[in-house]
Amino acid sequence: MDYSKLISDALQLFDHDYKYAEWGVVSEDILRDEDAPTEILSKLYELDKTNLAVLRGIAAHPNASRDVLEVLSKDLNDAVRWGVAENANTPVEILQRLAVDESDVIRYRVAKNKNTPADSLSKLSADPSKVVRSGVAANPNAPADILNKLSDDTEDEVRLAVAENTGTSAAVLDKLAKDKDDEVRAAVAANDKTAEGTFTVLARDRSGAVRENVAKNVNAPLNVLNALLNDEETSVRGAVAENPNTSLELLVRLSKDVKQSIRSAVAGNSNASDDILRHLSGDDDGYVRKAVARNGKTPLMVLNRLAKDDDWRVRESVAMNVNAPENVLEFLAGYNDTYIRKAVANNKRTPHGALLKLAKDEEWLVRENVARNPGAPVEALMDLRNDKDWRVAKLVTKNPGITDEALEKLTTDSNYRIKYKAYAALIKRTAK
Repeated sequence: MDYSKLISDALQLFDHDYKYAEWGVVSEDILRDEDAPTEILSKLYELDKTNLAVLRGIAAHPNASRDVLEVLSKDLNDAVRWGVAENANTPVEILQRLAVDESDVIRYRVAKNKNTPADSLSKLSADPSKVVRSGVAANPNAPADILNKLSDDTEDEVRLAVAENTGTSAAVLDKLAKDKDDEVRAAVAANDKTAEGTFTVLARDRSGAVRENVAKNVNAPLNVLNALLNDEETSVRGAVAENPNTSLELLVRLSKDVKQSIRSAVAGNSNASDDILRHLSGDDDGYVRKAVARNGKTPLMVLNRLAKDDDWRVRESVAMNVNAPENVLEFLAGYNDTYIRKAVANNKRTPHGALLKLAKDEEWLVRENVARNPGAPVEALMDLRNDKDWRVAKLVTKNPGITDEALEKLTTDSNYRIKYKAYAALIKRTAK
């Protein structure tokens, strides 16, 4: 469809249908919709510019126009300027002006904004407020020299932000690995940029939280994971069991751990072998069997058996499994358990026939998941647009599987909220 015509038709909705609608409902729909077109947001601003909630919502919306953001950046209300300051699409010139705002909360949001230029970040890194400096320290685009300077800050929360920043260099992280604060060292242990040599040091840290983060980190070398295999802390061994880089040899050993949480972690690991998964599928603990049932690598024969498990949580996990056979999903779709049917309704592999039945389920939670499911047939989605529960109906136009033809039909729907959402979806597709 033609983009200009779609915009024109959508704007006419405001001048016709929407003036008879409840503005609070309409505004909420628009502001909560990340696909709301720029032109619609500008129209909403013109019609409701005295409403603080509307101004705050537009200020933070990714599709707000440059002109509107310029005006809102000068608003007397801190909450409105705050929205502009955190908006990922706010122009550099506006951010530079807000970088000297009298409110440290707004300067903090500017400091965290990825669009804020280096010169502004440099000035903000010397801000008297530790909150503002922590914002700079958390900015992934902060220059290396600024992060290096802030790594020596006297405030723990500033150094913590540097340690958490994925833009921080391995050399600075190595320095922070010796920080006096446990949380700072734990953040280094969790950082993707941490070097192998630093992991070796942190694996011997006195803090269990630090060692646990080392064990979770996908970049931790195998020899470090091996060293943590017999750690006294259950959470550390469990983290080794969860790590997708843990070797099969270590997983075999951990699958025999006395702690249920560790066996569950092994059962959920994508590296677990068929033999391990078959063994753990017979575990006495339901949480372990549940983890096996959810694992995408679990053999189909095992999933078939677990679909009839005595524990409903195990059956629910089978219903969530993206590799569950269609016949198993059809079987579980008829279960007298809301959460199992809800899981089936959310599974992309669920056959159309089952989804059509679930679209008429008595529980809104089940129907909601059908409306979300990209594999749902258009027939089911068109029925759900009239659902008595708005939480279900509003999802129909967002479904990636709905056709342009169906959306065009919805632009003439009797429900003005559905009409707007259909226009917004078509405008987004046409703009691509």
